Amino acid sequence: MRLAFIKKDLTRHRLISIGLTICIMMTSFLAASAAQMIVQLNGSISNLLHSAKAPDFVQMHDGDLNEKDIEAFSNKQSMVKAHQIVPMIPIEHANIRFGHEPAKAGVMDHLFVKQNRNFDFILNEQNEKLTVNKGEVAVPIYFQQKYQLNIGETLLIEKGANQFTFRIKAFLRDAQMNPSLVSSKRFLLHNEDWDAINQVFHHKEYLIEFLLHDATQTDTFQAIYQSSQLPQQGPAVTLPLLRMLNALTDGMVIAILLLVCLLLISIALLSLHLAMTASIEEDEREIGILKVLGIPLTRIKQLYVGKYAVLACAGCIAGYVLTLIFGDMFTTNIHRYMGNQPSFAHWLIPLFVSIATAMIVISCSYAILRKFGQLSAAQALQGVINSPNHKKKIPMHLKKSRFIPINIWLGLKDLISRKKLYTTITCIIALCTFLMLMPIQLWHTLQSPDFITYLGSGKSDLRMDIRQGNHLAKNTNEIESMIRQDQSIQTAAIYKTTSLQVKSKENTLETLYLETGELSAFPLNYLKGRQPVKNEEIALSVLNADSLQKKIGERITLVTNGHEIQRTVTGIYQDVTNGGKTAKAISQPFPQTALWQTIQIQLKPGVNIAEKKTIFEKKVSPAKVTDMKEYVHQTIGSTAAIVKVIAFFAALAAFGTASLMLFMFLHMLKAKDSSRNHMLRTIGFSITDITAQYITSFIVVLCFGAFIGAIAVNTIGPALMSIGGATLGASSLQWLSPQWVSVVYPVTLFIVNLALTTWLLKAFFSSQTTRHTLL
Repeated sequence: MRLAFIKKDLTRHRLISIGLTICIMMTSFLAASAAQMIVQLNGSISNLLHSAKAPDFVQMHDGDLNEKDIEAFSNKQSMVKAHQIVPMIPIEHANIRFGHEPAKAGVMDHLFVKQNRNFDFILNEQNEKLTVNKGEVAVPIYFQQKYQLNIGETLLIEKGANQFTFRIKAFLRDAQMNPSLVSSKRFLLHNEDWDAINQVFHHKEYLIEFLLHDATQTDTFQAIYQSSQLPQQGPAVTLPLLRMLNALTDGMVIAILLLVCLLLISIALLSLHLAMTASIEEDEREIGILKVLGIPLTRIKQLYVGKYAVLACAGCIAGYVLTLIFGDMFTTNIHRYMGNQPSFAHWLIPLFVSIATAMIVISCSYAILRKFGQLSAAQALQGVINSPNHKKKIPMHLKKSRFIPINIWLGLKDLISRKKLYTTITCIIALCTFLMLMPIQLWHTLQSPDFITYLGSGKSDLRMDIRQGNHLAKNTNEIESMIRQDQSIQTAAIYKTTSLQVKSKENTLETLYLETGELSAFPLNYLKGRQPVKNEEIALSVLNADSLQKKIGERITLVTNGHEIQRTVTGIYQDVTNGGKTAKAISQPFPQTALWQTIQIQLKPGVNIAEKKTIFEKKVSPAKVTDMKEYVHQTIGSTAAIVKVIAFFAALAAFGTASLMLFMFLHMLKAKDSSRNHMLRTIGFSITDITAQYITSFIVVLCFGAFIGAIAVNTIGPALMSIGGATLGASSLQWLSPQWVSVVYPVTLFIVNLALTTWLLKAFFSSQTTRHTLL
C-alpha cells in the first residue's frame, strides 16, 4: 500500500517532485564537495609540510651574518633538533626573461637557491625531493600559471655582459613560499649554476631555519631567538603560520561553499514545507477518511514522509555521484599547489555529509506533519487542516477600494488572505537574492583598490618597497631626495618597519612588527580609537590587541636587547599582513636598523599613474614599484579569481533555483485555485483578468523578496565574512563594491523572474486542459 501511494503521488505531482529533487541534489553536491575540499586540503597541507620537512621556525635576514654565532646559539638550545642557513640570491625582474617574455614588475621577489641537505626541501609535482642538473632550473608553480610556462622552455638571467640560460626542468612546490600572499618565490638551481650566478649577483638574503624536538615550543623558541643578538633583519615565520598561509585561499573557497550550501538547504526546506502543505490541503478529505477507517496517525505520516524520503535519498545519492564526477573541479587548486593526498576519508566523509543532508530533509518532513496530532477526523473531512478556527481574517471591502483597479485589488486580497503561503515563496526569493549577491559583493570587495586598508596600509597611488640589506638607509635617502624634487608628486611618506618584542599579560614576550612614519599622510581606517600623534602613543592591529588583551588607553611594554619602554594604545586597526600582528607609531622607541622601508606616493591630479610607475622603476631599481591596484591584485589576485568563479556559479544557481521554485509554486496554485478561477470565469472575469491578479501578487512577492535579500547581504553579509576574516586580522570587513551592485543584480533577478512568471501564467491558462476547466 505504501509503495503504491508513493508511486501514485510522485506521478501526480511529477514537476514538484523533480524540482525538489534537483534542489536537494544541488545541496548534497555542494555540501559533499565542501567536505571533500576540507579533507583534501588538510591532507595535502600535512603531506606537503611532511614531505618538505618544513622548519618549525624561520628567521629571514637581509644582510651579513656570522654562521658560527648561529651554530653556537643552536648548540646551547636543548629544544633545537637541527638548524641550517639557506643562502638565496635575489634577482630583479628586469634581469629575468621567461622564454622571450621579460618578467613583469610586481611585488614578488625572485630568489634563486640550491637544494637543502637536511630539511626544508624543494619538491616536484609528486611531492618528492627535487633535483636539477647543470643548466636546468625548477620554476615555482605561481610563475607557471602567471606566464603559461611549459617544460623545456628557457629562463634567461642577464646582467651587463653576463648571461645565463637555463632549461625549465620542472615546476616546484615550496612549503614556505607556495601561497600568493607570500611575496617571495624560490627558484631551484644546480649547485654549480648557483655558484656561477653568485659571482655576478653579489647580494644575498638568508633563511635561518630551525627544527625543534617539540613543535609546540615554537613560540617559546621564537621569543628566545628574538631576544638574542642574532640576525633579525626580516620577518620571522613559524610552522602554524605556514599552515595557515597555505590554507587561506582554499579555506575561503570552502567557507563560501558552506554558505551557499546553507542557503540552498534553507531553500530546499522551505520548498519542502510549501509542497507538503499543498499536498496535505489537496488530500485533506482522504486524510479524514483514513482516520475514520481507524488507520493510525503514525501510518498516515509514514505515507507522506515516505514520498519525501524517496526524493531526499534520490537527490542526495545523485549529489554524491556528482561529487565523485565533478568534485575535482573545486580541488584543482589544491592538487596543483600542494598535491593530491587520496585517502578513504576522501570518499567516506562526503558520503556521510550526503546522508546527513537526506536525514535533515526527512526530519523536517516529520516536523511539518506535527499538526496532524491535533487534528480530528471530522476536522479533516470539513477541510480545516490549514484553516484553523482561530485564524484572524483581515477584512478588505471592495466598496472601500474604489480607486484601485479590481484585478489589483483581488490580487492583493489573495496575497493577504494566504499570507503564510506567499511568505514562504517570499523567503525563497530573499534567499536566492542573498545567494546571488553575497559572492558578487565579496568579489567586488577583493577587486577594490580600497581593499589595501585591510592590508595595513593607507590609500595611495604608488608604493615603493626597499629591501636592500645593509644598503637600505643609503638607497632610501637617494630615493627620498629624488621624490622631493619631483613636481608631479602631491604627497609622499616614508615608513620604516622594525621587529620588537612586547610583553603579554602572562609576562611572556611576543614578536611585534612596528611601522613608523608620518601616519597622517596616508591615514588608516581605525576600528577603535585614533592614530598615534605623540611619541609615547601606539596603534595595534586587531590580532595584536586580542593576543595582548589590550584596549584603548591601556599601556604596553616594548622590549629590545633587554631595554623596556611603555607606550599607550590609542587605536586598533585591521591588517592581514605579517601574520596579522603589526603596530603603528610616529617614531621608533629604540634606535634600530629597519627591516625594510616603504614609500607611499600620491600623485597630483591628471598625472598618469602607469607612466609615472614606469619612470620610477627605471630610476629606483632594484626597489620595487607597484600601483596599489596591482599590489592588491598580486597579493590576493588568485583568491579573487576563485571567488569570481564561485560568484558566477552562485548567480546561475540563484536564478535557476528561483525560477524552479516559482514554477513549482505556480503549478501548485494552478491545482489549488481551479475552483476559484472557475467561479471567477463564471461571473465574467476573463483569463487576462485572472492572470493580472496573479501577476499583482507576484510583483509584491518578488519585490519584497529581492529587497529583503539585498538588505540582508548589506547588513548580515559583512558580519558573516568578518567571522572568517577575524582569524587573519580583519575582524570588521565592509563591502567595498560600487553602489550599483546592490541595485542592479536584485533588479535583474526581479525582472527575469517576473518575465518567467508572466510567461508561465500565460502558458498555464492557454493550455487546452485549463481552458476546458475554466470554461
